[in-house]
Amino acid sequence: MTRLPFRLGIGVRLSLLATVLCVLVSCQSRNNLPALGDHGVDLWSGDTIAFVPGRPVDSVLTDRGDYRLDAGRIRLKPIALPHRDRQCAITLDVSLRSNGDPWDKSGTLFAFADGAGRDYLQRMQNGGDADTTRFAGIMSGPTEANREPALELLRFITPFGVGHFSHTERAQAYKPESVGAWADSVHWSADLSPMQAWLTDADTLWVGVYIDTWTAEGYTLSASITMDESDLPCDVALEQWTRPLLNTTKLAHDQRPFTAFPDGPLTVPFTLDAPAQGATLDFLTTGHGGHAGGDEFTEQKHILLLDGDTLKRWTPWRNDCSAYRRFNPTSGFWPSTYVVRGDTLEERVASSDLSRSNWCPGEDVKPLRLPLGNLEAGDHTLEIAIPGAQPWTDSTFNFWNIAATLHHR
Repeated sequence: MTRLPFRLGIGVRLSLLATVLCVLVSCQSRNNLPALGDHGVDLWSGDTIAFVPGRPVDSVLTDRGDYRLDAGRIRLKPIALPHRDRQCAITLDVSLRSNGDPWDKSGTLFAFADGAGRDYLQRMQNGGDADTTRFAGIMSGPTEANREPALELLRFITPFGVGHFSHTERAQAYKPESVGAWADSVHWSADLSPMQAWLTDADTLWVGVYIDTWTAEGYTLSASITMDESDLPCDVALEQWTRPLLNTTKLAHDQRPFTAFPDGPLTVPFTLDAPAQGATLDFLTTGHGGHAGGDEFTEQKHILLLDGDTLKRWTPWRNDCSAYRRFNPTSGFWPSTYVVRGDTLEERVASSDLSRSNWCPGEDVKPLRLPLGNLEAGDHTLEIAIPGAQPWTDSTFNFWNIAATLHHR
């Protein structure tokens, strides 16, 4: 018998396993699901994300079917994804280029479902509700049924000036030998398949994009969601629950960054109405704070506890940022000298190359997926501690963008 290669990706292996199982059970009639076809939604196509205070159409439905919020730093679009009885491969694709902003900036594509999205939009339009521990449902409140955290679909950090500055004389003059050509744009994708039920059961899915730009030029962005329906008539869609537990990312014009970690752990209570099987936690963290001593550039240990038991201890850190140099034509740099075997060598060190707290300019941020096993019905507590997190100061601006999403059957 021919053996399959060991290094097949997990998606390929799962697909092969599903095929084998379908053949073994001969797709009994009760599982013989009709094909309804693939589906795709263009969220934005070359749309501008920029900061222009005082725009008269801010917070009003645009002719493109979305809302422009926070002086243009946020776009929010109501969509609907069709229900499918068969399993679907659901992919979010994003392309971005600078439209004149030369800096690296935090960004995210996020979503709310139904009432939570309408509540978010209403509060964004009304303003004046941006308390650090409550706005946009950093964590759900017991008396606010519709106030939920934003569920992050894809977190990213913009590169320095990709596209708009890629072909300038200055960029060409300072292009390192390791870069064949500056990239014209950057592309990311995220697999949303595990969230099929959450995405398709909503009557209205409110999908947003946020970039922390402070320039009127900003960035241009394209994004789409595609649903590829399984060809197997017995490939039943998973009955899996998805629930955002918290999100500290600044998603409002008058919201402050979350700066409370130096004061102690962040405790997030949640309740399960029924037992949860095969639970997993998707956890996102990025540290921010400029200059060499800020939390962007210092390694900070994280501790996660579930119901008082340590779930994980680790230090999120990226030391491979130089791999994305081709996306950063406007990155600042300075000469650095060092001695090798008696020879004094000099090279230019780019800011985009420096190691950072779990992110690199021009790259998306992958969630840490933690298995939780089976959880009992009732009250639970997730606790996040960053013991060495530094206070916000006038020179370092330290804060952390944290998000957690629970999945279970």
